[in-house]
Amino acid sequence: MTCTIFYSTEMPNEQAKVTGGIPTKPMRWAVDYVVKTPDGRTVVQGEKTIQRATFEELRAVMNHTIGEIGDEVGNEATFVSWRATAHGGKKKNRKGGKRK
Repeated sequence: MTCTIFYSTEMPNEQAKVTGGIPTKPMRWAVDYVVKTPDGRTVVQGEKTIQRATFEELRAVMNHTIGEIGDEVGNEATFVSWRATAHGGKKKNRKGGKRK
């Protein structure tokens, strides 16, 4: 199972786009984010790993992270985006039942 969440300030209604199934249990997320200023330069482009977070916890962590970055650039960012990906989950044995 793979779940990808993409958020950008240029999306309609500023809602995140989710691809794949949202995990019900906390997962490890790999996150990439970009923040740009009015003059077009990229202020922050980074990566981070969030250990064992649910979908709602991930959104809260990213809102906090982007808020801190916004404070660093004087709240003048014109474009903010982030993409989070989680891989794994419980795999079902699809052939022949349980192995002993």
